[in-house]
Amino acid sequence: MVGSVRTVPRTRLDTERVRAALGAPAMTWSWQQGRVVTTASTDTIADGVAGRLPLAEVLEDLLVVADDAVLVREESIVAGVRLLHERAGLVVEPSAALGVAAILEDPERFTGRRVVTVVCGGNVDPDAHRRWVGP
Repeated sequence: MVGSVRTVPRTRLDTERVRAALGAPAMTWSWQQGRVVTTASTDTIADGVAGRLPLAEVLEDLLVVADDAVLVREESIVAGVRLLHERAGLVVEPSAALGVAAILEDPERFTGRRVVTVVCGGNVDPDAHRRWVGP
């Protein structure tokens, strides 16, 4: 849906797409290289984005609508999950915290801009969530 809004004439919207760091870089690497890039494995808490073989159709769409693709560290994902819980009372899966993680890692990039990040998904292991957000 965000990509659809971006294609509306006169819409001034930079669209970024985020994936977890080294643990699941296949789609980000694919976007950066403009072709499908696969990985042998994944290792990330953000299992909602832990694909090893990006779909060509999805990549084609992203190449049209996304302006950038960044990787974020696992520690930043946990910090994003914690921040969303502490400040907004949300229980989110790690994949839902990727946009917040990107902002936490590079706040200067977003300074002076109106920033929106999609936060969706609550499919999280309760024990893992408790470890990430603390007592």
